[in-house]
Amino acid sequence: MNSHGADARHQKHAISERHTVTLGGVPQKISVEGPGGEAPVMIMFHGGPWAPFIYGLAYRGFYPELSSRFTLVWWDQYGCGRNARRLRDMPSDISVETFAHMAIGLTDEIRRRFPHSPILLNGYSFGTYLTMQTAAARESDIAGVINLGPIMSMREATGHFRAACDRRMNERERFRMQRLQTVERYDPYAAYVEQLAGKYTNCCHYRGASSGDGSAWRTITDSWRNDAMFRRWMLRLVTSGDYRPLDLIGAAMGTLPYGRTSRRFHTLWDSMENIDLWSLAERLTVPMIYLQGDAELYVLPDKLAALAERRPNVEYVRLAHSGHIPTSRAWEQAMQAMIRFGETVS
Repeated sequence: MNSHGADARHQKHAISERHTVTLGGVPQKISVEGPGGEAPVMIMFHGGPWAPFIYGLAYRGFYPELSSRFTLVWWDQYGCGRNARRLRDMPSDISVETFAHMAIGLTDEIRRRFPHSPILLNGYSFGTYLTMQTAAARESDIAGVINLGPIMSMREATGHFRAACDRRMNERERFRMQRLQTVERYDPYAAYVEQLAGKYTNCCHYRGASSGDGSAWRTITDSWRNDAMFRRWMLRLVTSGDYRPLDLIGAAMGTLPYGRTSRRFHTLWDSMENIDLWSLAERLTVPMIYLQGDAELYVLPDKLAALAERRPNVEYVRLAHSGHIPTSRAWEQAMQAMIRFGETVS
């Protein structure tokens, strides 16, 4: 479909609505925007858990390139953003599987509301766990899967982070890392080595390749330029008409102490260790596209490229000079690839 046809359909059937749906027995807010009718539907799954950033309810209206072509469905995971709850109202046994079941339930609800529309799943970071679990459960209903900044095996990712920063950390950091390795839980050690990798490499924020001239000013200006989209995404959380001030606290649920380090949610964060999507990626036949910064470490880029070579239904796009949080240039490339893929498979 060309963009002119998409724009015409958008004008004829444009919708931008808020709804409450029941997922996992819990009423939750979603929003829907786009052409409506029989246009392809793209369900957007944000990262985290509990990180409605880049994707999430605050971004309704933020991506006209997508919403002019696809009917977008936005959802903040249960417990964060617009779907935040008081801590005492959240079950202590919540896990990544809880979110997977809710994602499947959301897809079922969207299929009911749009029975004649192709359904695409679009996930970022932890959201790619949700796309893959949903595709596995409802493969016949899914036209395609878009995985941006994908995760695969979290145990492997922790090893990648450790290897990347092992020779760079100072003695204090090494002592803390070794101490956390002795803790019975998975998350404290995994979160710390990921933090160190973000400090010492471009795997998260791409600060730019070393210029070789030792220029601190060059480093600062490169970092500022590369993080332009990051600043826009953060500003959107504050300026979105879909978010109230209290929702901003909910949007930080995955990073603030009461969400990340609270004893109540140890099960959730430790359940991340169980994520391993390689077998699903090798088995599923639904069309899939992986979009990944070339400096990422959650999955080594060459391993995803090799997957695409083995699997005829898998496409791989390497985003040059980008980490897990896309740079402005990488985001533009990713957006173009999403649109092309979505229009092709639907």
